[in-house]
Amino acid sequence: MSLIRLAYASEATFNEKPAEQGVEPNVARILMTSRKNNAKTHIVGGLYYGDGCFFQYLEGEEDAVRELYDRIANDERHRNVTTLVEEPLSARTFTNWSMKYVPLSSDVQKFLGRNGMKSFQPLSFTRPLCEDMIQLIRDSSEQGRVVNHQDLASSRSKASSGVSGVGIGLVVAALAIVGALVYASTTF
Repeated sequence: MSLIRLAYASEATFNEKPAEQGVEPNVARILMTSRKNNAKTHIVGGLYYGDGCFFQYLEGEEDAVRELYDRIANDERHRNVTTLVEEPLSARTFTNWSMKYVPLSSDVQKFLGRNGMKSFQPLSFTRPLCEDMIQLIRDSSEQGRVVNHQDLASSRSKASSGVSGVGIGLVVAALAIVGALVYASTTF
């Protein structure tokens, strides 16, 4: 049997919900199912979700990978499913992962910055960007610094508007002090 590797990108069709423990709930369900099913078919790889888009890398027996990819392409949670890399593979490179999940971490932020991207848009990835992302998935640790997806979007807009988190924190602290003083003066 022949091994292949396949990377694809897609857009999520669901409305993003607040992340629980750093993982969007719809993505968490996909991961649980993937890990269970991929272990049975000996498919390995990794998944990244951010900015409403998926990037997934798969390795395994050709028939099993193609069957999985067909299911993904027909899954109502994905649209614009696009193959980015598909080729024979001589040996597995993700030996211990039925489906590794890459959290939204500083590594991903560095990847975006290094490549001049303001958001994660894998449907436009070139071959070198795909290989970079595959390497990032391979090297990442699930125990890395996790950032809530909504917090990231918020921090991006604040950074672009020139408002820092420290500035907002100072304003909130000042308002709390003023509120406490007003409250204290009305109770005496």
